Amino acid sequence: MFKRALIWTFTVLLLIGINCRPGKENTNTSVATQGLKVSVQKVVAGTIENRLTVPSTIDPWEQVTVFPKIPGKLVKKVAKEGQNVTKDDVIALVNRDEIGQVNEDYGVKATISGVVAKVMLDEGSTVSPATPIAVIVNLDNVKTMANVIEFEIGEIQPGMGAGIIVPAYPNRVFSGYVSNILPVVDPISHTTKVEIKIANPNHLLKPGMSANVTISLGKHNNAVIIPKSAVIEKMGEKYVFLFADGIAKRSNIETGYDDGINLEVNKGVNNGDFIVTSDLNVLIDGTKIQMREEK
Repeated sequence: MFKRALIWTFTVLLLIGINCRPGKENTNTSVATQGLKVSVQKVVAGTIENRLTVPSTIDPWEQVTVFPKIPGKLVKKVAKEGQNVTKDDVIALVNRDEIGQVNEDYGVKATISGVVAKVMLDEGSTVSPATPIAVIVNLDNVKTMANVIEFEIGEIQPGMGAGIIVPAYPNRVFSGYVSNILPVVDPISHTTKVEIKIANPNHLLKPGMSANVTISLGKHNNAVIIPKSAVIEKMGEKYVFLFADGIAKRSNIETGYDDGINLEVNKGVNNGDFIVTSDLNVLIDGTKIQMREEK
C-alpha cells in the first residue's frame, strides 16, 4: 500500500513539473489576461440602397384563349405549339360539316401576336363557339406579381426599378419596373400585389418560372454602414459590440436602410468605430478582447 501511494505521489509531482516548465503557455491564463481573440471591422461611410426582395413567378404580359366563331369540326391545326404568330394569322381550320351541304373551311385567327403556347384539340374534334382552340402568349414583355406586406406598400411607387433573378440564369439580373400596384389588400395575409413589367426580347424568361424580385426603394449616400451579420437582435433590441481599448462594449443601435447584406446605422455606431464581427454568441458587455490577426 505504501509503495503504491509513493508511486502516485511521484506521478503527480512529475505532471506538475511538466506543466510548470518555462516556455509552456497556459491557454486559459492567456485568454483571461490578454482577452479573447476576435475579428474586428472598421466602420466606414458609404452608399446603401434600401431593397425589398420577395419571391414570385413569371407570367406572360398578354395571354389569350382563341375560340372559333362557328360550330363544326376541327379539320386542321395550322399553327403548332411554340410557333410565332401575328394577329389575324389563321391558326386552325373548322368546317361547319352540315348534312347535305358543302361548306368552305373557316379560318380561326389569332387575336394577338405572340407564341402559340398550347393547342387544345386534335384534328377531327367537334367544336363550338364555347370551345377553346388554342392559347397564345405575348412574351416580348413578361410580368410578375409580387406580394408585398401592407406596411411596405407606402414605400413603393409606380416606375420604381426592379431586378429579377431566376434559377435558370442565376448570374444574370433582368431589369424591370413597377408598372402597377393593386388597390386591394388581402385581409388574411395583409399583402397586396405589385406588378413588375420586364422586357423579354429574347424570350429567355418563360411563364411559370420562379423568380426573386428586388425592388429598389431608395438610396442614401455617406451613410454609416455595418454588416448585418454583426448585429444581434434580442427582446426587440438591436445591438453590436464595439472594440473599445481591449474591451467589448455593447452599443444599442437604430437602423435605417437594409440592402440584404449591410445595414445603415442612424444611432449607436459612428464612422471610424471598430465593431466586433466574430464570437458574438460568447461576448457580454465588458468582455476583455484582442484583435485577431486576419490572414
